[in-house]
Amino acid sequence: MRRVRLRVYGVVFLAVLALLLSLSVAVYRQAFTPVVRITLEADSLGNQLDRRADVKLRGLLVGEVRGVRADGTKATLDIALKPEHVPYIPADVHARLLPKTLFGEKYVDLVVPAGSSARPIRAGDVITQDRTRVGIELQQLMNDLLPLLRTVKPGELNATLSAFATALEGRGDRIGDNLTRMEAYLRRLNPHLPSLKEDIARFADVAEVYGDAAPDLMRILRNTVTTSRTLVEKKEQLAAALTSTTTTARTADGFLAATGDRLITLGRVSRPTLELFARYSPEYPCLLEGLVRQEKASEEAFRGGRMRITLEVVQQRPAYEPGEEPFYGERSGPNCRGLPNPRVPAPHTKLNDGTSSGSSSQVSGTPAEQRAIGSLVAPVLGVPADEVPPVATLLFGPMARGTAVSVV
Repeated sequence: MRRVRLRVYGVVFLAVLALLLSLSVAVYRQAFTPVVRITLEADSLGNQLDRRADVKLRGLLVGEVRGVRADGTKATLDIALKPEHVPYIPADVHARLLPKTLFGEKYVDLVVPAGSSARPIRAGDVITQDRTRVGIELQQLMNDLLPLLRTVKPGELNATLSAFATALEGRGDRIGDNLTRMEAYLRRLNPHLPSLKEDIARFADVAEVYGDAAPDLMRILRNTVTTSRTLVEKKEQLAAALTSTTTTARTADGFLAATGDRLITLGRVSRPTLELFARYSPEYPCLLEGLVRQEKASEEAFRGGRMRITLEVVQQRPAYEPGEEPFYGERSGPNCRGLPNPRVPAPHTKLNDGTSSGSSSQVSGTPAEQRAIGSLVAPVLGVPADEVPPVATLLFGPMARGTAVSVV
C-alpha cells in the first residue's frame, strides 16, 4: 500500500506540474486576459509581421497580433485589442506596417482619419491598410528598403556604425566647430550658386564637344605615338642632323659676326635705290614688253652691218635762259606713256626738265639723255653703257621721245 501511495503522489505531482506549466503558458499568451478581436487585411508586406507583434495608436501600445494568415496575394492578421483602449479607437481606423527601428521588427500603427466621427471599434470589425498618398508612399519605401537591407547585411552595417560611433566619441566639440565652419563656407558659397550652376552647364557643353572630338583626339594621339616611335628609330640620323645644324649655325654665326656691319651698311645704302625701283615697278612690265616689240625693228635697222635711216629735222631748240640749266626734275611717278604700244609720233608731254617751256624736247642731247639712251642701247650693241657712241643718242633719242624716225 505504501508503494502504491507513493506512485499516486508522483503522478499527482507530475499532473500538478504540467497544469502549472500550462497555466504559465496560457498566462503568457494572455489566454485569460479579456481582449477585443478584430481583423486587419493587408498586402503581402503583412507576412513579415511576427505573432505577438505590437499594435500601437499614437505611440501607445493598445494590443498585439495574435495570428497571420496569407493566401499569396494578401495577408490577414488577427489583432487582439485591450478593452480599456477600444473606446478611443474609431471603427474607420486604418493600419500602417512600420519597423520599430531601421533593422528592427515591424509593428502595426493604427491611424485615425482626421476629423473622424465614427463609432468605437467592436469585436469582429475588419480594418484595412492605409491607402492614403502618405501611406502608399511609406509602404513603397518599406518595399524598397527591404531588398536594400538584405543587400547591406545589417550585422556588418551595425558593426560599421558601432565603429563609426566609437571613432566619433569625445570629438563632439571638433565636429561642432567643423560644422560651424562649413555653414559659414556654405553661406558664402550660396550667392555664387547661379554662377556655379552655369559653369556646370557649360562644362557639360564642353564635355559634349570633347566627346564629339574624341575620335579625332584619339587619332592624333595614335599619330603622335607613331611619330615618337619614328623619332626613336631615327634617333641616330636626327642626332647627325642636329650636329650638322649646329656646325652650320656656328659657321653662320662667324660669318655674321665678321660681315654683320657690312650687311647692315649695304641694306642702309641700298634702301633709297630699292625704294626708287619699287616706286617705278609698275612701269617694268610695259617697258619690257615694249622693248620686245621693238626688237624686230632694231634688227631691221642694223641688217647687213649698215644702218639706213631717214631723219626729219625738228624745230631747233631755243637758247637756254638764265636759271634754266638742264636737269631732270620730273617727279610725277610711274607712267607707261602708252607702252608697249606707243603712239607715233608721240604726243606732247610736259615734263619738269628745268626749262620754262617744260617740253620733252628740251632734254635732247644732254648728258642725262645720253646715259639713259646708252643704258637702253648697250645690250643691243653688245658694249658697256659708257662705251655707247654719241651717235646712238642722236639716232635713238628722237625715238624715245616719240619723234618720227624712218628706217629705209
